[in-house]
Parts: sequence; structure tokens; C-alpha cells
Amino acid sequence: MKTQFTPMYSERWASASELATACNDDTSFFLATPTQTLFAEGIRARLPNSSSAIDTSDLPQRAREFLQQQMQNYWCPTLLVGAIPFDDSAAINLFVPGCLHRAQPLTSPAAVSGLGLSCPSRSVAIPDPATYQDNVVQALAQIDQSELLKVVLSRSLELSFPDAIDFGQLIGNLTNSNRHGYTYLIDLAEALDRDASLTSAVTGTSPGHTPHKLIGASPELLIRRRGLQVEANPLAGSVALTGDPERDCQQAYALLNSKKDRHEHAVVVEAVADALHPFCDDLDVPPIPSIIETDTMMHLSTQIRGNLRNPEICALSVALALHPTPAVCGAPPNRAYDAIQAIESFSRRYFTGMVGWMDDRGDGEWAVTIRCGEARGRCLRLYAGAGVVAGSSPEKELAETSAKLRTMLKALGLTDLLEVAA
Repeated sequence: MKTQFTPMYSERWASASELATACNDDTSFFLATPTQTLFAEGIRARLPNSSSAIDTSDLPQRAREFLQQQMQNYWCPTLLVGAIPFDDSAAINLFVPGCLHRAQPLTSPAAVSGLGLSCPSRSVAIPDPATYQDNVVQALAQIDQSELLKVVLSRSLELSFPDAIDFGQLIGNLTNSNRHGYTYLIDLAEALDRDASLTSAVTGTSPGHTPHKLIGASPELLIRRRGLQVEANPLAGSVALTGDPERDCQQAYALLNSKKDRHEHAVVVEAVADALHPFCDDLDVPPIPSIIETDTMMHLSTQIRGNLRNPEICALSVALALHPTPAVCGAPPNRAYDAIQAIESFSRRYFTGMVGWMDDRGDGEWAVTIRCGEARGRCLRLYAGAGVVAGSSPEKELAETSAKLRTMLKALGLTDLLEVAA
């Protein structure tokens, strides 16, 4: 039986496992991070977003003014939560929750049973594996013939189920397998929708009367601000885990010594550091990456830390200065973005955007929206991408996207759905 919470604005403390298992169709926001767990019901107020396209130039200022107004109206702690998309195929979706609950980080497994989903009645890869490899070849040609250094190419997997998706069980499975990352569930039902492919033609139901959620488990922190301290954790350079400890140890050594992966990682770290330098004093950028593991992947990781020189700079300002990083777009960013728009055959929407929160003091935590899916009714669209640089192999990039898709497929109990990785 689902835990019942009081439907009024408040900020209450509960146990993390209780919050994870309470997620359902009515949950407006859930975020489990290494520092805390947030759960929200309802939407008290939505940050106005009437623009027909994304304009983030004044978004931090509007967000702070919006939070101050909410504080004055209700005289209680207020968070702005939600998601910002990769491009203008979806709307900025930021709001103040109606009822907010906090907990410590999740340290023990959430008590969930098997997901119990039937096999998908429909499964479509966009693009198909062969076309994705052709896309990588196109990207490699552009890298060879232009100033493009890296481009991240993604693919999607569209699933339709005969039954509704149980978000509580899915979140429970994701948090149990990704306890050191950023597991999230965000309501999109009232966000302006600009992608007709996720409407009634797919689900067979009216978009306005069916649950619409963004759900996933990201390993990548875009930015965390606590007072004057900021931290970023860019990831780039990846390999799938095998499940064999000895082989995975060899994989980690090979990854740390891979010229191609170290170059891919260095491009991202340099771009993140360059974006943080105007904001920070005493920026600490380790010269050598480390290894971070998820349930399906290992990545090259660099923990970057600094101190803000201006206390008026909020978490959202820094996040938008970083977004999108070369880890999800490429470098140089404008050339990479143009290549993505020309090569990819679908809209990313919130995939490779950012998800998180900010408070009225400017503190906040934003993760990169990867290892995710967008669910509406009985339809679930999953996403995964891989960074293409000189020396990349189409077969290996396909295998990497397959491994990344397995984060969500494992939580769904559908790990055998994809082609066998090359």
C-alpha cells in the first residue's frame, strides 16, 4: 500500500526508502542524490514560460525572483525543481512543489517487488543499429574534414506495453541499482509539448489525461552549489561492465590507458573548467581521471571543485553556463550541435538536458539527464548516446549505447531486449 502524504505545501522529513516506494502517478518530483532524497506531490506554482522557444539568458534571474515571490506569499522554505531540455523540442519545466519531503541519502534498498510488466507489444529502435553505425561514420567524416573534435550521437528505443507502468516499482529498481547516482522522476503533464510523436498516435490515449513522466538514473553531476563552493563531475570515456571482477579490473586499466578515451575525456574536462573559470577562484582540476562505476558501465571521471567569487551567482547560472557540456553534445559546441541536428533523426527533448533543484539562497544540485526515458501512458521512449572522436569505432559506439540503455532496461526487467553488443 502506498504511503499517504498531506496534500498541502510543507517541507517534511521522512526516510529515503519510504519516499522511493511512495512514487506513483501523482508524484510531481523525485530526486535521490548522494547528498539527499527529495519527494514532492502537486505543483504549487510553475515558473512562467510562454516563449515558443527556449530562452535561458534571463532564466536564473527570473527563477530567483520567482522563488522570492513564493517565499513572500507562503512564508516557508521553497525549492524550484524540474527539468530543462537539450533543445527547443520540449519546454523548460520548472515549478515549486505543493508538498515537499526530504530525507537523507538512500543507504538501504527500497522495498519493492518485481516490476511485473508484460513484454512490450511494440519495440522500435530509432535509428536502427545499422543506421546508427552509419551515423557514426558520417560524424567521423566531419571530424576528419573540419574543426569538429567530438560529437555525441544518440539513439532511442520506443516501447509500448499492454499495461500501465508502475513508477514506484521502477524508481525502486533504479535507486537500488544506482545508489551513488542521481535517480529522478519528474511530472511533465502540464509542460508545453512540442513533440507530436509522443501524443495519442503512440499511446492511444489523450495526452492531457494520462501520466507523463521523465524518469532515469544519471551518474553525472553537472553542478552542485553549497554556499560559495561548487563541484562538477564530468564523465566521458566509457566501457560496459562484464560482471566478471577480474575482467572488469582489466577493462578499467585499459580505459585509463586508452588514448582515444583519454582524449575524449580531456576535451570535456577542459570545456567544463573553461566554463567555470569566470565564476571561480581556486579551481581544482585533477590532472588524471579516475574510474566511476554504475550498474552497467564504467566511466572516466574527474571531480572539479572551486569557490565562487561572487555570492550572487546561483546554481542555475553556473549550470546553464556549462550546459550542454561536450559530454552530451561535443566540441566545439556550435559545430557539434549542428552535426547532431543534421544527423539524428529524432528530437532529444529532455535527454541530455538537466534535472535538479535550486533554493532561494542560490544553492542547488543539477544532474545531466542521461540513462533515462520519457513515459506517457503505456509508451516509454528510452535514450542513450556515445561520444564520437577521431579513432572511434561504429561497432563500439553502438555497443556503448546498448550498454547505457540497459540501465533502464534492467530496471524494467527487459535486459534481453536489445541486440547483443558487438
